[in-house]
Amino acid sequence: MLGVTLVLACCAVVALLLLYGWRQSYWRDRGVACPPGWPLLGHVANLLLLRRSPGQFLRDLYCAAPGEPLVGFYIFGRPAVLIRSPELLRSVLVKDFATFADRYNTSDEQSDPLGTRNLFVIKGPEWKFLRAKLSPTFTSGKMRAMFPLVVSCDQQMLHYLRSKLSAQGTVELDIKEVTARCTTDVINSCAFGISSNSVGNPDAEFRELGKKTFEYGIHRSLEVLVFFFTPYLSRLLRCVYLQKETNEFLRRVFWETLTAREKGTAAGAPLRNDLIDHLIQLKNQGSIQRDADDAADGPDDGDAALALPVSDADEDVLRRKFDFSGDDLLAQAAIFFVAGFETSSSTMTFCLYELALQPDLQTRLRNEIRDQLQRAGGRFSYNMIHDMRYLDMVISETLRKYPTLPFLDRTCLRDYAVPGRPGCVIERGTPVYVSLLGLHTDPHYFPQPHVFDPERFSDKSTINPFTYMPFGNGPHNCIGMRFGLMSAKAGVAHVLSQFEVSVAADTPVPLPMATRGIVASTVGGVPLRFRSDPLVELARSV
Repeated sequence: MLGVTLVLACCAVVALLLLYGWRQSYWRDRGVACPPGWPLLGHVANLLLLRRSPGQFLRDLYCAAPGEPLVGFYIFGRPAVLIRSPELLRSVLVKDFATFADRYNTSDEQSDPLGTRNLFVIKGPEWKFLRAKLSPTFTSGKMRAMFPLVVSCDQQMLHYLRSKLSAQGTVELDIKEVTARCTTDVINSCAFGISSNSVGNPDAEFRELGKKTFEYGIHRSLEVLVFFFTPYLSRLLRCVYLQKETNEFLRRVFWETLTAREKGTAAGAPLRNDLIDHLIQLKNQGSIQRDADDAADGPDDGDAALALPVSDADEDVLRRKFDFSGDDLLAQAAIFFVAGFETSSSTMTFCLYELALQPDLQTRLRNEIRDQLQRAGGRFSYNMIHDMRYLDMVISETLRKYPTLPFLDRTCLRDYAVPGRPGCVIERGTPVYVSLLGLHTDPHYFPQPHVFDPERFSDKSTINPFTYMPFGNGPHNCIGMRFGLMSAKAGVAHVLSQFEVSVAADTPVPLPMATRGIVASTVGGVPLRFRSDPLVELARSV
């Protein structure tokens, strides 16, 4: 019996190796560059061993085939493709969007209803319907109305920093933790209408949930890999986007807040103009009203999704399916909490870190903030933050060097003949990826890419289209782009209006980047020194 077992085992291994060898010819036969992989594992060994994060892994593939428009690789035995050239990216993300309209990542609806009902994951006509319903939430008019809520949280952060100053007017703090607490308060205020006071109370329940959401132990790290690289296993492994504790807490808080808000509105209480108010409008009226001044913005890239064809029958089904009285509402608030938190927090952290390393750049930005505050009588306003040119350049360069979500994922929905590559077809069902980190650090598009240089964005028209996409591009771009930029810019401007930031004795240079999780993050904290040096006597909130 032992001999038979060994023979069968050997036969199985040989069969798997032969199958792997046959699959390895897949991209070669199509004339697509494909770096060497591992038997059975394909190219994902470093992902499974947690030696590289997904963003770093896809950047490695990007760098492995310079000059190629696309790179083939294997997720175990499954062929996948990374798009490299800006011209092909234009086709995939915009021109031929209908062929690549769905993201590849997914979850199981039975075990993870919030994970499958949010705008980031939902697919097909349902995604188009939901995107159209939610787009008015993130117009410039809505951002302008939310801005006082953001400023209030930033003022709390300044109060916290001032309370920690020594007699010499300095303090060393982990800016990563400070911005995480502040952003938690911003999201809670703008999404849930709650004052969580995470800045003053690091043990606040929302802050603890935020930590757990972005803590990547071995199990959680592998779970994330399943979502983005082997989503067909999510049901078998019962993977969830939000852990059970977070799910239950958000569910309770959301419905308690929404119910109380509806009662208050009925009794004549003023609107807060936050996400809860907009979702109540969607729940009760079936749509979110656009503001009169939104037309001045011009169309958002995501508005192109509204032009995609949906049959009348599908429209009727979708209206009945999305009654916005249950998890359809909660799922959007939950993804707003997760996505908005990390985007603004990490951008503020990386921005202040780079400015601490280059005092000349910081001085130029602080001078711009001082001038704008003096003109406005010491008051921050939405228009002021939006119109600060150098602040926009600094934040843009931060997002180039440290894109928060460093890759995009798509599914090929039908066989696709690659333009300009006769005989090269991306087959239906093939996972398609874009390395934003690879594009943003490609010296062909951004000379000396590891140098932090805001001057790259002094004239954005000179940047090659589809080489800089921190919020994606095309109809599937990030719907919360305006909110993320507003929150990050306001946070940085408030800090620099009161403090000069410099490196501390234990500030790591360069930053050690984490090899787990899907978002750009550092290993450990980012200590910086703050010196009180207000640009004006008083920077008042709106």
